[in-house]
Amino acid sequence: MFSYTREQKTYELDDIKVGGQPGEFPTLMFGTIFYEGQFEDRTEAEEKGPELIRRQNKFSSKTSVSSLTDVFIFEKEEVEWKIDLALEHTEGFFSVDVPEAEVRMKVLDYLEEKNALDRVIYNSLNLGVTEKEIEKLKNKPPAGAILLGYNPQNNGTQGRMDIIKEGGKLMEEGLLPLAEEIGIEYKFLDTAATPFGEKAGETLRAVPVFKDEFGLPVGCALHNTVESWSWLNEYEKKEDIFQTLDTSIDNLPVLMGADFIYYGPIENASPALPNMAMVDKLIAEGAEDYFGIKIDEKHPHHLL
Repeated sequence: MFSYTREQKTYELDDIKVGGQPGEFPTLMFGTIFYEGQFEDRTEAEEKGPELIRRQNKFSSKTSVSSLTDVFIFEKEEVEWKIDLALEHTEGFFSVDVPEAEVRMKVLDYLEEKNALDRVIYNSLNLGVTEKEIEKLKNKPPAGAILLGYNPQNNGTQGRMDIIKEGGKLMEEGLLPLAEEIGIEYKFLDTAATPFGEKAGETLRAVPVFKDEFGLPVGCALHNTVESWSWLNEYEKKEDIFQTLDTSIDNLPVLMGADFIYYGPIENASPALPNMAMVDKLIAEGAEDYFGIKIDEKHPHHLL
């Protein structure tokens, strides 16, 4: 368990607090909806999507673990209906998970049209950002952004930190100063999950290093490491164990001090949030007993 002498920033996203010292606030859990292969078509997505969002909210209320919806958008044609659904069926903040820069720019345009830039966490600002995208971001800044510390030239902890801090020889400047220039208020540092065999353990080791260096909320999407595990994909009983592995791996970054987790498919809210409530209680108890941290009144430590 960790505690930092450096001041740790706390963000308040409506009634959600994230950041601070380990154990101080519940872990913020992002469940992803509309990812590739989740639904057969748009009709099914619009019918079943809202119920999955409500279900995540239900487990969040039951466990006192904070959660937000992460909306995956792959193509330009999906932007409007997916954003509309998110605006209608979520309250306050949500995340937009958009791999392609051109699609991200259309997302920014539509969010501005809907007066919703102040509700969004942009996932993600990364080394693939283009000059055109930067200009769009400066003109239409989202409230928050995930700053992805992925560095293909050096995927050790130092390389990941370099991308955030000064660009790591791959960018003219680091993602953090860039986010500040853009005017992004809520900056979430992602230690960038990598597959086994590509220094996956550095995803974890980077968590306390990032917290100590930057004093900002830190997290990752370590379920991606599980989902890229070649052995698991060949295992004859994968379906029997996959959800357990996908859920349990999220315990590790939080034990290392992480503040937020992208836990993967929103369908996994039922195991993911109670699991995190248990981990949060354990860490909070240690933080209170050993470090004298005052635990937030809405924490599972007090309510469960």
